[in-house]
Amino acid sequence: MKKAALIMAVVFLLLFVSSCSAGAGGWEATDKTAAELLETVVNSVDFPLTVDVADEKSIKEMGIDLSLIDEYAVVRQMLSVDVAEVIILKVKKGEEDKAEEQLKNRREALINYYAYYPEQVGSANATVVGREKDVAYLICHIDAETAEAELLKEINSE
Repeated sequence: MKKAALIMAVVFLLLFVSSCSAGAGGWEATDKTAAELLETVVNSVDFPLTVDVADEKSIKEMGIDLSLIDEYAVVRQMLSVDVAEVIILKVKKGEEDKAEEQLKNRREALINYYAYYPEQVGSANATVVGREKDVAYLICHIDAETAEAELLKEINSE
């Protein structure tokens, strides 16, 4: 009887441990909205004046497939010598790789087609692309790494 109780305890312990760790390597969602995360990025470093990019046509022209995402927030510079852009995507489960690949393609477009002056080249080359939990992001700014660090803190501060 003791042996059966011990075996059952071990089984329950293993089930408990595996259920707790499922989120660690699996898909997790943040409770933050795309707009909240975008605000964190824009307020983390000195961005030029930006304009919201909300229409679906412009988003599609950036190479983003809207069927992969649940929510998005995008800004880019208004009129500026710099190239500055932030794209925050709340990605549907299972679509993380595709969304991140599209943002990498956008980064290459910023570098190859939108950066002409030295300031623009610096900003475009500093662009970071990544993902954390259900968020894929692109930050084009000369100080993108600082903005990325603040974004990651916000995503994980739950």
